[in-house]
Amino acid sequence: MMIFGDKIMTPRLRLRRITESDLPLLVAWSNSDAAHGRYLTPDRTDEVKGRENLVMGMYWNDVNRVFLIELKGEKPIGTLRYWLRSERRNCAVMAIKISIPQMRDKGYGTEAQKYVIMQLFQRLKVQSVEMYTDINNRPQQRCLQKLGFELVETLGYDDHQVKRVGHLFRLDAAAFVKNPVYQYHYEQ
Repeated sequence: MMIFGDKIMTPRLRLRRITESDLPLLVAWSNSDAAHGRYLTPDRTDEVKGRENLVMGMYWNDVNRVFLIELKGEKPIGTLRYWLRSERRNCAVMAIKISIPQMRDKGYGTEAQKYVIMQLFQRLKVQSVEMYTDINNRPQQRCLQKLGFELVETLGYDDHQVKRVGHLFRLDAAAFVKNPVYQYHYEQ
């Protein structure tokens, strides 16, 4: 894994900090049902709010980072966000969205999550990483199990005023260190 400040390079992807030129795409995705799929509710951001968030550092600060996920050929395919819990700064929560439907089920989400998880444990020294997933989102649940996460609880939650039921998954530092998926990987 190569980390260059605000960029993470993986074998097939580049995860990078969001810039102002990305705002039209992010706004389009935030208003698209197709970009969110069946398991997420569109957040309906407009360009004014997106620019405000960018200027105020809401997409990139000490406790919250939003990466644009791109194929190495620089085609944007989604976003990955993590934030440190306010009540437990040693616990990160991640959320991923592969916004281009044709790019789903190709392992890009797993690859992006894996390399961000590695950064969170190795560089930020978090003690756990958590992810929430809709109860019916079987592809993400399989991905999390592959990455060593364990189901912690099932709970109801509000997703932009849509009531959903989901699972909370967690990977702790001890399981991260023992999991071979994080120890053996090949750079291209």
